[in-house]
Parts: sequence; C-alpha cells; structure tokens
Amino acid sequence: MSLQHVLAGKELNRANMIVIDPRMTRTAAHATEYVRIRNGTDIPVIYGLLWHVFENGWEDKEFIRQRVYGMDDIRKEVAKWTPDEVERVSGVPGEQLKRVAKMFATEKPATLIWCMGATQHTVGTANVRAFCIAAARDRNVGKFGTGANIFRGTPTCRARPISASIS
Repeated sequence: MSLQHVLAGKELNRANMIVIDPRMTRTAAHATEYVRIRNGTDIPVIYGLLWHVFENGWEDKEFIRQRVYGMDDIRKEVAKWTPDEVERVSGVPGEQLKRVAKMFATEKPATLIWCMGATQHTVGTANVRAFCIAAARDRNVGKFGTGANIFRGTPTCRARPISASIS
C-alpha cells in the first residue's frame, strides 16, 4: 500500500504527517497533527493555509515567478480566507491552521496527498486544483519526496489531504 511508504517516512525519518479530515480515521491516528474540518470545506482550509504562507513570506517567490502562472489571482482569492473566516467556515482553530501551514511550508521535502474523499465531492475537481496550487507555491513538485498525489482504492486511506515530509 502507498500509505505504508508515508508511514515509513514518518517513523524512520521522523517526518511530520498532517491529516486533514472531517473524521478521525485510522490514518489520522498516525498523524503528527490531525486537523478536523467540516465536511466540504477543503478549499477554504487550503486557502487558509496559503493565507499564512503568503502572509509570512514562506512561498518560493523565485519559483513562482519562473514557473507558476496566475499566482497573483490566487493571492487575491486567498486574501479573503483570513484565519477568522477559515475558522468560521471550517471549524479549524486559527493557531492550528498557522502551525500546520508553517510545517507544510518550511519543512522540506513535502508532498500533498489526497484520497477519494476529496475528489468525490460535487467540487472534487476544484479541490484537486486547490491542492495542486498549494503544492506549486513552494517547489513541492518535480523533486524527490514532493508532489501532488492521489491515493485511490485502499480502505485505510479515505482521508482528505495528507502532508508528510519524506526524506
């Protein structure tokens, strides 16, 4: 199973694993940080994470300038998702969101993994686009241990985004 590789990275390399899901799952039980969200609030949470990244300058500005198209439009949308607004919509406390954003933005390498729960919403395509935007903001694509990935078809992996720094 693919999840076994993530768990090995967590256990053997002391990588962090963040699980964001409405339910406490077996996957979430292994998390360094479990973030409970209201169902259907994936995009506000991702944009809330990006709010902290942009607010604190944790993004890779040169990579974005050279390789990412339309990030200025994303910044405008993300600016609407302040910590208070994300907490109101998703239920995620502002301090937890900031802690998770810092972990994902500053610990390298990092990957973003999601499962079928995120794709099988009426806005599943939009969820996937938001996840890829989150990965692209800081060179988390195209290098070993990075990327935007989907795990499909395993009963133990129903979580929404999982982030793990795997070295």
